[in-house]
Amino acid sequence: MLKLAAALAAGGVGVAVYLHPPDCVKGWVESHPYLCAAAYSGVVGCVIRKLPRATPDCVDPTGKAVFITGCDTGFGQLLAKRLHDVGYMVFAGCLAPERNGALRLIQSKSRRMHVIQLDVTDEFHVQRALDYVSEHLDGAELWAVVNNAGLAVVSEIEWCSVDQFQRLLDVNVLGVVRVTKAFLPLLRQSCGRVINVASLAGRLTLPMYAAYSMSKKAVVAFSDALRQEMRKFNVSVISIEPGLYKTPIATADTLITSNKESWSQTPTAIKEDYGEEYFDAAMGKIRDSMGRARVRVEEVIEQMELAVCARTPRHRYVPYWATWVRSEILAFLPTVLSDKIFAAAAPKVKPQFIVRQESFRAL
Repeated sequence: MLKLAAALAAGGVGVAVYLHPPDCVKGWVESHPYLCAAAYSGVVGCVIRKLPRATPDCVDPTGKAVFITGCDTGFGQLLAKRLHDVGYMVFAGCLAPERNGALRLIQSKSRRMHVIQLDVTDEFHVQRALDYVSEHLDGAELWAVVNNAGLAVVSEIEWCSVDQFQRLLDVNVLGVVRVTKAFLPLLRQSCGRVINVASLAGRLTLPMYAAYSMSKKAVVAFSDALRQEMRKFNVSVISIEPGLYKTPIATADTLITSNKESWSQTPTAIKEDYGEEYFDAAMGKIRDSMGRARVRVEEVIEQMELAVCARTPRHRYVPYWATWVRSEILAFLPTVLSDKIFAAAAPKVKPQFIVRQESFRAL
């Protein structure tokens, strides 16, 4: 049914583009209609073939434990509750176990729910978490590690500080590496699985997403290499790649506040080249994009649950079928075309440097 819906939707889009082609592809469609139709059909066919066929068989959760990072809020906390409810023993890593998010998990008062203080940037925290899990498995096997902890930064490169890049990479990338390396020996014993929460930003990069995309591309690359290396041990490695969703780590207000702090510390010469009007327009783009973020985070949790529970999991899960289709099509486009599409995410206001140049030429 899903494949039929995707085929019908793709056919409708193809007809619409052929009858009313957007400016960025109009020349190609008019000069090479059959070649464009063949290319579009081929891409759509490849995408539809990758869509899931049916709900897969799931393993019995009895005697299986899952370790999840980043359970203070968002995806991690929801997944911890979901897996506990279906019968798994859950070890929930929380940065601040004294805050409401962790307390909500503790309130379950279940012997199968363990909340552990965890900062994925701290080797001592990671080792302590490993020791705790090893001591409290109580006859169960560690079935899965879900690397979910993460930060988000949306900012143009010139006013995004090196410290912000470093912090993002330390949490989103090296945090995944630290936790995974620590827990692999236990997963090897159970022929379990590593599940890394990446992002479509790890496949497609938009303006103002440099730092975040860098971190998620690294997670995708790490997952790809680890999957091949762990195959000999029958340890599965899976990446979850959501699009934009409304979560506590990426609200418009928090992202804009972070940008304002960075902007205030940016050298005056750079700020003068961009101008306050350009910066304000960039903040408007952030607010617009966050306003379009999907609210049904359940779509992501369902895919994360499948990655944990499916007897034969896929290597990659992209929540929400329409997002999957769009991402696969965009990945096939030539750079000159994808750049034009992604330019919609950039501010339309001219930087002051360009304004000054145009004024000088006009003299």
